[in-house]
Amino acid sequence: MNGTGGRTGSGIGGAGTGGRLGSGGAGVGGAATGTGGTLPAASGGSGALGGATSSGLGGSSGSGGATGSGSGGRSGSGGASSSGSGGASSSGSGGGSGGSGADAGAAQSAGCGKTRTLQNGTINITSGGASRKYILLVPSSYDNSQPYRLVFAFAESGSSAQSVADRKYFTMQTQDTKNTTIFAAPDAVGSAGSWSNTDVAFTDAILSQLEGDLCIDETRVFATGFSFGGAMAMALACTRADVFRAVAFFSGADLTSSCPTTLTKPIAYYASQASQDANGMSITDPMTGEMKQAQFAAVNGCTPEPASTTYPGSGQPHTCTIYKGCSAGHPTEYCVFNGAHGWQPVDPGQTTSWDPPEAWKFITQF
Repeated sequence: MNGTGGRTGSGIGGAGTGGRLGSGGAGVGGAATGTGGTLPAASGGSGALGGATSSGLGGSSGSGGATGSGSGGRSGSGGASSSGSGGASSSGSGGGSGGSGADAGAAQSAGCGKTRTLQNGTINITSGGASRKYILLVPSSYDNSQPYRLVFAFAESGSSAQSVADRKYFTMQTQDTKNTTIFAAPDAVGSAGSWSNTDVAFTDAILSQLEGDLCIDETRVFATGFSFGGAMAMALACTRADVFRAVAFFSGADLTSSCPTTLTKPIAYYASQASQDANGMSITDPMTGEMKQAQFAAVNGCTPEPASTTYPGSGQPHTCTIYKGCSAGHPTEYCVFNGAHGWQPVDPGQTTSWDPPEAWKFITQF
């Protein structure tokens, strides 16, 4: 497995205010649970990426805002290379835990070998002079001599970190059958799932704290999220590609205005998109997930796939484009489905969602 390493703190994208975001439709058939509320006004770009109906649980409140700069540099390695196959139709797979916590190519964090002080549950932290919090989940079988995969999971608008934890981190905790992953769910200001580009520094602060206390493989740090939480994962892909090994998220767009006009750093990239995500906005708008996935495919050196944004017709199953020719260690996959804004779409004739398992399979290839 060849990978890329080294991380240097990079700046946060410029601000700018945009138009209101409209609300979305109901969840996709087959009981998609945990989809979240409408997205508020977003910075950078007009139009709408609707929120879905919600059965997610509420959470505790948070306070304060985060400001600050990125974290310093470090060296690292890891990750798999993949060329994939273009424009393929995929039904997804269950995905396993994807390797052990003691990967031979791991870059061990400073917390390896230490007695942990951070315990599962809500952790308070100061970021940008404000009190913030996140929810931590470390496997009960934790071994401080084994470096673990770390997954950040971000809530959608109207939902809290507690809601993410209640949904098992978008079911990835359930799929981690070998217990080789540590999960962290940051809480947005007010526990409302409304993220901004200042939350990149908040994520930096959490990562620094976790790596100093727990045994983490610094080459296997990932981000996921849904809707506005997917936008936060995208923000990290745009600003911390030398820190995060990959992102794998659901129905995101550049709602935090963190992404530069031209991407310069490759990162392994998985995203899914609903046909109703745009809610009337042109999919050629620079902030949309459709446009951003093509930009990430380009910076990853992949062969263009114009058909990647062709949505299946009504009653048809989802399709996944696995890009060809991507640079080593930067596989790129984009899945689309016909239906409403949601993170658990179900294909016709099926009873369970293909999407979280497909995202988990993508993450655990590293």
